[in-house]
Amino acid sequence: SRLVIRELPFLLVQAVLRYEKLDHKKIDSARLDADLILSRAIDKKKDFLRAHPELNLDKNTIDIANLYLKRRLKREPLAYIFGNKEFYGRTFKVNSNVLIPRPESESIIEVCKKLHSSNIKNIIDIGTGSGCLGITLKKELSDVNVTLSDISSKALNIAKDNANSLQTNVNIINRSLLENNPNKYDLIVANLPYVDKEWEDISPELDFEPKNALFADKSGLEIIFNLISQCSKNLNKNGFLVLESDPCQFQDIEKFASKYNLNKKTQYDYCIAFSKN
Repeated sequence: SRLVIRELPFLLVQAVLRYEKLDHKKIDSARLDADLILSRAIDKKKDFLRAHPELNLDKNTIDIANLYLKRRLKREPLAYIFGNKEFYGRTFKVNSNVLIPRPESESIIEVCKKLHSSNIKNIIDIGTGSGCLGITLKKELSDVNVTLSDISSKALNIAKDNANSLQTNVNIINRSLLENNPNKYDLIVANLPYVDKEWEDISPELDFEPKNALFADKSGLEIIFNLISQCSKNLNKNGFLVLESDPCQFQDIEKFASKYNLNKKTQYDYCIAFSKN
């Protein structure tokens, strides 16, 4: 049954009012977003709303919550509104210069941990964005050297901030894929643009994210194919290439990779991994 606002304590009234506005915009996560907006405004965890419904809010707090709400009603992602996003249990700074870390990208970490052995020493995260993949691998794997690489200097500034805040020692380089990179790696990971502009049901929230981190030509595969073609000189023998893409693209990627002596090792969720013979 529909909630009757006048019967609710003040704090929950605020949450419900925000929920109804978000729901009217057909935002699927309206209830969660409303709770997160209010909990962020009062600087408390979401569960605090239910545990302390009697709490009154001062004007400044209400203004902050309403500012968040106004931005969310325009379909701006909460990660950009709040300035951070959790990934693999850690909080990463984000802004509109970097792609928002997504839960499906955590499958890359899971695959890399399974592939990890004493032979993997040097890792590069290409198209690092916020640095979430490379920094997480440095945290999760022992005795590895990690390089964060991106074509965008603005993205690398965010990656550097995250490396510093998470006390992670990584190398940072400004490169387009593996171009002019003389180094060899045991593990190359990349979450490159793979969204096909022709795909239907693209979320309005994507309008706020950097287009060059999302979309690629040739059915979304152009940049992935470019990286694969460069791996022969930078990937060590018995090394691994681990990519994120849509599962509908896996077959085409596998076929293309086979031309460059890369054989599929495994696939999991949105992640596909290759080994070099």
